Amino acid sequence: MINRTLSNVVLALIVIIWVVPFIALVATSLRSEMATKTSGFWTSFTPTILGHRFSTHEKTDEVKSEQLRGNIFKRINKQKEWFPVSGTVQTIMFKGRVPDPNNPDKTILLKKLVPVGEIMEVRGGDFIFETNGDFIWTFPDGSKLKPKKLDVFINQDPVFAPEAYVEVLIDNENVPNALISSFIVTIPATIIPITIAAFAAYAFAWMRFPGRDWIFIGVVTLMIVPTQLAFLPILQGFNGIASWMMALQELLTDCEATDTCAVPSKSFAGLWITHTAFAQPLAIYLLRNYIVGLPKELLESARIDGASHMQIFLRIILPLSVPALASFAIFQFLWIWNDLLVALYIGPSNSVERVFPILLEQQLGTFGDKLHLLNASAVISMIIPVIVFLAMQRYFIRGLLAGSVKGG
Repeated sequence: MINRTLSNVVLALIVIIWVVPFIALVATSLRSEMATKTSGFWTSFTPTILGHRFSTHEKTDEVKSEQLRGNIFKRINKQKEWFPVSGTVQTIMFKGRVPDPNNPDKTILLKKLVPVGEIMEVRGGDFIFETNGDFIWTFPDGSKLKPKKLDVFINQDPVFAPEAYVEVLIDNENVPNALISSFIVTIPATIIPITIAAFAAYAFAWMRFPGRDWIFIGVVTLMIVPTQLAFLPILQGFNGIASWMMALQELLTDCEATDTCAVPSKSFAGLWITHTAFAQPLAIYLLRNYIVGLPKELLESARIDGASHMQIFLRIILPLSVPALASFAIFQFLWIWNDLLVALYIGPSNSVERVFPILLEQQLGTFGDKLHLLNASAVISMIIPVIVFLAMQRYFIRGLLAGSVKGG
């Protein structure tokens, strides 16, 4: 009983640790810029007292009677498209000069909060307001009424709007370009290593050749090599290839006349190759453990019927290995989509071809004081991996555990 309770508590804590930051990201991305700067995300789900400034009327409005009627919420929301203010009016800040009680010949500046229903003097007239925002301003006949700006405090209802998403997706072309670049990198860098690893895993599992077990051990051992150690030789290799391609282009074409001989050393192809190389040890290990556990009788029957290794692989192994392929595809997709380090050193860095993690890192400077825009970009970057995981989750655990419960 105690162990079950402890496990439930630990599971609940893990869920809270993962869910609360996501709720904070989404809530902040749907709030206004002013709200994100003045209060935390936890205040966005309950009414909050916030201050606003409104003008009693426009300069062009004609006041034809001794009373001016209006509504505070309508005045505030006149210029608001995304985040209309609603709730109940609490107080209005009165600011004006009144006679000094200690010196009748002088005046003092008085500031006080006027509650609902109390008459306040505004430019020689009586101003009164209600909790629903309606106000009446009564003034002497014949006076020239000018607009008056007042500060009001409202117990404001929660309001959410997708303004930040419209701004980062439509008004700012950097986010759509980064999304496209991430897809260009992620899809091939997920498919290519799975394809290569599937062929290699079948060979290690069911084909006999000299040194098979030692080669497999060597491939698996590569998983312990830190990624950072490989950056220098990879960069040197890509720089050498780019120099060789530029020399070949100068030799075969007249590129010097048009100044087009330069070949970039950082490109999408470099990211595909790098991610494919880094993914092979884990991919081969997972797929081999799964394939080696398939029924041996099934493959022997196929061989008796005259099937070749390619036919066995395509018609038997691949259909039966879908759970393992899907589980690795999830790992690889999430890793590449969220990768910053490899993309920063190997991938293109120009504004058109940079991938989404690099854009997010750069937005920390450009959107540092605009949390709603930064959080909107972060939520957009999370949507695609979540969709991929939910679509393939039924294969996830089955594919990962297959090699651990079957002998090979």
